[in-house]
Amino acid sequence: MQRKKPVATPIAIDGYDLMWTLIRDTQWCSLDDHQGIAISVCKAGPTRREMIMKYPYLGVRPIGNWHSPERPKVTLKIVEDAIRAGIAAGWDPDSRGKPFTFEVPEISE
Repeated sequence: MQRKKPVATPIAIDGYDLMWTLIRDTQWCSLDDHQGIAISVCKAGPTRREMIMKYPYLGVRPIGNWHSPERPKVTLKIVEDAIRAGIAAGWDPDSRGKPFTFEVPEISE
């Protein structure tokens, strides 16, 4: 079975037309323990600097490493708040260069 390619979702924030895509589900990693979701954000149109938003792992840590943790519900408000926080932390959607990694402090619904 072939895995579906994530679909980019448009969003407009502070005058920027952006596209966001879920690039990682919650997972267990032997190096970093449990990891939350990760979302890629970039400006619509000509490719500019991408922002990778890494969310903290939320939920009960399962006993054993074989269990896949549940993915939190990704809402437009959660994504919008994190993008605004990323811009405040220094991401400029019009800039160029390597991806800007932003560690989202917490999810507030």
